[in-house]
Amino acid sequence: FEEAVMNWPRIILDGIAMSAVFNAVVLVGFTLWPQEYSVMFPKEIKEAAAPYVNQKEVRKMKLFLYGLYLALFLYWAISASLAGTKGFWSLFWTGYIEMTFVSVSDFVILDCWLPQKVRDRIKGAEHCKAWERKEWLLKLAILEHTLGWTFLVCPIAGLIVAGIAPLLG
Repeated sequence: FEEAVMNWPRIILDGIAMSAVFNAVVLVGFTLWPQEYSVMFPKEIKEAAAPYVNQKEVRKMKLFLYGLYLALFLYWAISASLAGTKGFWSLFWTGYIEMTFVSVSDFVILDCWLPQKVRDRIKGAEHCKAWERKEWLLKLAILEHTLGWTFLVCPIAGLIVAGIAPLLG
């Protein structure tokens, strides 16, 4: 068995750096495909915006975001390996914690701040009640970040980092 080693300063710095990169890339994506981002919004907004959504552009947007996720996982695995993080559980928790940083920043920036700023950019959904902060948080953000990210996204990130890092030597 390898000794468990975690590099906390590196975890914190990588978590902050990747949170900044993640939010910047998502904001660029939203700037490029604002209407298409509505497919990830609460049901009321999705339905109101649907007639104006171009499915070909949705595919481009999703490929853009999947590329971002892949880059995050690769960066984290390489960084953890270079930082000397050893052992499955240390690598798993490194990836999990760093993705938790991304989740918190996503919640604050993309769920608490952004919706009120972009509502007029989504055709057909400008007057939906779901744009109101309380509605947005209750119907999407709180469940997404307390359950979805905590029990699905972050563990998957941890498993990916724990799986890729040992392959890097």
